[in-house]
Amino acid sequence: MVCACTTGCKKQTSALAKTWYDAAPLAESLRSEERAGAAASAGVKSLSDLPLYDLEIDLRDDLGQAEVGQTLYFTNSLGSSLEEIVLRIYANAVGESPPVKLLKGSCSEGPSCTVSATEPSVIVAKLDKPLAAGERIKLSLSLSAELRIIEPGRTTMLAQGLESLERLKSGKRAGDYGLLARGDEIASLASFYAVLGPFHDGKWDKPEGSSMGDLGADRLSHVRARVLAPANAKVVSSGISSQSATIAAGDAGLRRETLIRAAMVRDFALLVSSRFESASRKVGDVEVRSHFVERDKEAGARVLEAAASSLATYEKLFGRYPYVDVDVVEAPLVGGAGGVEFSGLVTVASMLYRPALSEGPMGMLAGLLGGAGHDARVKELTDSMLEFVTAHEVAHQWWPGLVGSDSRQHPFQDEALAQWSAVLHIKERYGPERAKLEADRQVLANYHTMRLLGSDDGAVDRPVDAFSGELAYAGLVYGKGPFFYRELQKALGDAVFFERMRAYVARHRFKHAPPRGLVDELAKGEHADPVKALAKRWLEQAHGDEDLGKPDMRSLLAGFLGEEAVKQMGPEVDVAMKLLLRLLGPGSGKLDAGDVLKELLTPPEP
Repeated sequence: MVCACTTGCKKQTSALAKTWYDAAPLAESLRSEERAGAAASAGVKSLSDLPLYDLEIDLRDDLGQAEVGQTLYFTNSLGSSLEEIVLRIYANAVGESPPVKLLKGSCSEGPSCTVSATEPSVIVAKLDKPLAAGERIKLSLSLSAELRIIEPGRTTMLAQGLESLERLKSGKRAGDYGLLARGDEIASLASFYAVLGPFHDGKWDKPEGSSMGDLGADRLSHVRARVLAPANAKVVSSGISSQSATIAAGDAGLRRETLIRAAMVRDFALLVSSRFESASRKVGDVEVRSHFVERDKEAGARVLEAAASSLATYEKLFGRYPYVDVDVVEAPLVGGAGGVEFSGLVTVASMLYRPALSEGPMGMLAGLLGGAGHDARVKELTDSMLEFVTAHEVAHQWWPGLVGSDSRQHPFQDEALAQWSAVLHIKERYGPERAKLEADRQVLANYHTMRLLGSDDGAVDRPVDAFSGELAYAGLVYGKGPFFYRELQKALGDAVFFERMRAYVARHRFKHAPPRGLVDELAKGEHADPVKALAKRWLEQAHGDEDLGKPDMRSLLAGFLGEEAVKQMGPEVDVAMKLLLRLLGPGSGKLDAGDVLKELLTPPEP
């Protein structure tokens, strides 16, 4: 493993010994109007006061293994002296077999240290002497990462529909969503290197009680990376690529070398494939790019349109996007994930690019509909899902990308708001009628499904590990929580609501907002009492059925398919839906579909 560098190791090491590290080249990934005030926005004197992860990533030609060298440049800005530094490898926090191994570690330019993996996802650097507030240290690690294989058939709409249903029924956790994995000749590397762990009340947090939701501390940092990949591969990442060229790498033969810089990011990911094609367009001075495999070119074009359109909407409603570009990448996601966000980059599940109309949930609905035109209706539904997921993930560039939040203790703060932001995009692009339709079938359906499958209503604002399972988490955070913002808009009016949204973004730009920071911003002056009352009702209490309607299966289907389509269904659909609910509901683990169907069709005894 060579040292982590981007411009020649000898030259760079000499410069860094004098200047710590030069943040100016990294800041080129920020828009020009962002750079001047970037340090002040982040609450530091200089951009070089932020942590820097200097990465050297060597991805094997078969995409199955990556050797990772990293050096962390860390200034202690945590307010107290430190006797240890705790880092987390979040890829190791899920699944039964940790894919990332620590090979060795050491400290320099500060106290020496002893580095060890105390748990699969926890690396602790014990310092020989305390690191005082304001002092600096360099922590170097060598890691080996295995990319899990995702079988080709697992990324289809059918497979992911069944996987999601089984997870909801069994209560199993979602796993890693395929974030460090390879499938469909695409390698995905996320959560693969060691990042500074959460730090609260003068101590480092250790592993989470639940693997649901987003893992990570989301600490603002810089990333500088050198990536070696197969010679014919294309590398797409957070940040900007200053160089990508084919080089001779000794016994390894020809390799693709890509140099990457990313400033003021909360995370970093990259995807590698020889199959990627790309399309792009400008939104103002921001380059928006869509990356996809050749057979998904049509869907890739729709993703580009949705990403560009939603970015323009959010800049208008919320304020300036900070980076020079944003990449939207087709990825072989699993675990039921439709998309995953990173700073300056989002991934969208390949199942949404090519949903087969004859299989999976969409196929089931198509079969129920029958008759001429049902394929067109199902295609419209899947196309709308693709756009909504894309808009949701782009919204994460603001929440929690720009306005940081604690995704473990208060997941509603970014997820519910990203959901409602996607609805706002739909309204801006297509009008209120379409926005109502998508709010019903892309948002409200999560809550109604939760209730139909027997999970209780409850508080939206609670830690991830306080939810009973994936069903309750999705139903309350993604399904109920977004409508809190609908009610706030009604109470304040659009003009006041969005003016204060922009003020909220400006106040907390590149910082962490308090859990109720937006509520505080909206609850000013005459709006204080109604806003606080809405927050209490929607975030803390259980009025979901009263506020959103008590669901039944036909109304849920109508949200997806429209009232007229549901009216065309015969009475047999009621039996089919009852069967589905019995098989997925509480205590259904040992039920047999045939037995349940026989029970449903047998008339009760007189």
